[in-house]
Amino acid sequence: MALSKKNYGRIVAAIIFLTPILVLFVSTAFYYSGYTPDGTVNKGTLLENPIELKDLNLRVDSGPLQDEFPGKWTIVQFVSGDCTEKCFKALYSSRQINIRLAKDSGRVVRYLISLDSTKLSEVSLLKIEKEYPLLEQGLIEKNDLPKEVFNKLQDSPYLLIDPLGNGILLYDLNLPSGELLKDLKKLLQNSKIG
Repeated sequence: MALSKKNYGRIVAAIIFLTPILVLFVSTAFYYSGYTPDGTVNKGTLLENPIELKDLNLRVDSGPLQDEFPGKWTIVQFVSGDCTEKCFKALYSSRQINIRLAKDSGRVVRYLISLDSTKLSEVSLLKIEKEYPLLEQGLIEKNDLPKEVFNKLQDSPYLLIDPLGNGILLYDLNLPSGELLKDLKKLLQNSKIG
């Protein structure tokens, strides 16, 4: 039995109309059943419980991290003790990332944060001032942090803080800096804040 053109058109219209409803129903069922995708597209480690800026007890003299809601994306590099060759290499990488963001570079700020009260040496301070004049600096007292947070920060060269003051992504020492750049480009492209 052949379908008439009228009935065929109705069936096509019904399929077009019902498809979004079916997709919504199926996605809702997946959500409430606890299904989540296996992977993420970001290269850093996404923190299930973001590190809140107010919980870090940061001491900074200038820049957006003085406020609970900084309003800018912030790359924070942590250092224990003096800034060694590895530290300076990471500073160079973060500066290059900021430069490669081109027109979006003004949406990102960089910080070097000491994880204990040990001051940077005069040599390091002079080198930072000369080579990285836009780099903001600060301090976190080790005793002010929960141990698990301190360990996370000590093991990772970068923490990415969103404009609302949440540390959301950690970057491992072994991860090439280009991966942080890719993540930042995606975030800045899709973010309406910061």
